[in-house]
Amino acid sequence: MSQGILKRSWILSIFAILNCSAVWAADALHYELRFERPNTHLMDVTVRAAELEGPTVDFAIPDWAPGSYYLQNYSANIQGFHALGANGKELVWRKTDSQTWRVDLAGAKAVTISYQVFGDTLRNNQAQYNERHAFIGGPSVWMYLVGGKERSVDLAIAVPPGWKVATGMERTSDHTFRAANYDWFADAPLEISDFAEKDFQVLGSTYHVIVHDVEGQKEFSKFAEDMRKFVTTIVPMFSSVTGTEQVAPFKDYWFLFHVWPNTGGGLEHLNSTQIDFSKDWDSQDPAPGYGSQYNLKLFVTAHEFFHAWNVKRLRPLPLGPFDYSQMVHTPSLWISEGLTSYYGSLALERAGLITPKQYLDEIAYTITKFEQNPGRSERSIEDTSWDTWYNGEVVTQVNNLKNTDYSYYDGGQIMGHILDFAIRKNTNNRKSLDDWMRLMYSRYALPKPGFQPDDAVKAASEVAGTDLSSVFSRYISGKDPIPYEEYFAYAGIAVEKKLDSERPWLGISQSKSDDGHAKITNVIPGGAADNAGLDRDDVVIGVDGRTVDADGFSETISDHKRGDTLRITVIRLGMVREVPVTLMASPYPTYTLKPMEHPTQEQQAIYNSWMGIK
Repeated sequence: MSQGILKRSWILSIFAILNCSAVWAADALHYELRFERPNTHLMDVTVRAAELEGPTVDFAIPDWAPGSYYLQNYSANIQGFHALGANGKELVWRKTDSQTWRVDLAGAKAVTISYQVFGDTLRNNQAQYNERHAFIGGPSVWMYLVGGKERSVDLAIAVPPGWKVATGMERTSDHTFRAANYDWFADAPLEISDFAEKDFQVLGSTYHVIVHDVEGQKEFSKFAEDMRKFVTTIVPMFSSVTGTEQVAPFKDYWFLFHVWPNTGGGLEHLNSTQIDFSKDWDSQDPAPGYGSQYNLKLFVTAHEFFHAWNVKRLRPLPLGPFDYSQMVHTPSLWISEGLTSYYGSLALERAGLITPKQYLDEIAYTITKFEQNPGRSERSIEDTSWDTWYNGEVVTQVNNLKNTDYSYYDGGQIMGHILDFAIRKNTNNRKSLDDWMRLMYSRYALPKPGFQPDDAVKAASEVAGTDLSSVFSRYISGKDPIPYEEYFAYAGIAVEKKLDSERPWLGISQSKSDDGHAKITNVIPGGAADNAGLDRDDVVIGVDGRTVDADGFSETISDHKRGDTLRITVIRLGMVREVPVTLMASPYPTYTLKPMEHPTQEQQAIYNSWMGIK
């Protein structure tokens, strides 16, 4: 029997099964997931939709995923699309754009579509299937019925032998699941493998720590216990909002961890998160700004967990209901991401997982890095949020974003401190940013529509008992320098700025070329390299007549001092050039945060309550 006949036979059998099922609601969408051979990385999906009207029906795959603000072109991994009508009759279809399939119903009121998805990456909201596991990032796999995203969804999975399923979706049996609508369905990733699991309970909810580790399969009990500590710190923050014994807005929460080579990052979901690490649990390798890889893992996990409240439920108005077909802009991702970083990091300190000094050192590092961005003069923090789509992996053209853009994660985390201290100062420490978060949550969290930028300003002013609009207009929607010394002093923290006038600064970013030489990847405006005329893609082959590799080039620069002039030999567009460069001092200071030696009683009270010190 040919492969095509086998394929059609399988589709017809699925069609019969779906039509004969009496347990599913008539207007629900019925999905089934099956797996091909692991080496193909192909997954088979069928979808049945009934109670259809009109001559045609459209099915589409999203172009982006909530939390990953760039166009991902999921349609590139779709193949083998088929559509069947009544009695298994093939229906004609055509694509109307890159992500939409239009089926001619030919009078049918129900249709069964099938397609294959290629998945072989653990990037956020993508899919991977191989001999070790399957991971499903919903938007990359599940087509939706255009005009029918509000319908409930039933899912059946043909789970390979020896594997099991972990997901935040409602479980109706070991291998069947249900979601209230497509947004919930797409927002519930699935790990399908022989994963390890540890659970803990906090304030009426169960937390499932799911680990699929292909590196060292190390013990993760300590990490799970540390997670319990920061979860216990975060959850009560919103307890007055819920008013129920089950403090969190979910009965179960699923942490889906992968320890997999060459991965990293995390993505939030309504009652779960996907988090990927390339190093195992016991790694103490350095992590700039966090001390160790272990602390960085804790921060990423706390950050993604706090998202269960901030952005998954309390979200900017444009982000829901989701339009998966195009870019959706908002100036408020500094709240959704930056304030989540603020609370994710602070939760570790409040839970006793890092010391106050470690916390202040981390924030000082963040401020230093933030203020070194030349894009601070080009874009406000709100602008970086609005323009986040520029940074998508789909952007392939050469651009200047390294010099005109920066992270709203960092900007928002920094502004979390400024707003928190401003509220505490103006209320004699009776109110804080926690109260602002709770007020915003009570007014705008799901099922309410969401907030606009002005709503955030009004709520902050209301909590502070004074007009804070100038803080927003100057430092968030505007580009005024942030007065760190003034605001951190409210909490008894001294801010020190140090310029290194002796250390030479070239003002470039560099990588290593294929032959081991330094390749200039960015030239910072106003730096020594910029002033001398060095350019991106210049490959440095020598300094002062001596050949140097990438490491030797960096060492040579460090061995000189401000004011020295070097003759740097580069290859540019196939030609050798010698460029005289006069080294200068970096205009960017290094920040240090330290508790004041003699704080006032008010300063000490703010510091203690902010840090969670009893």
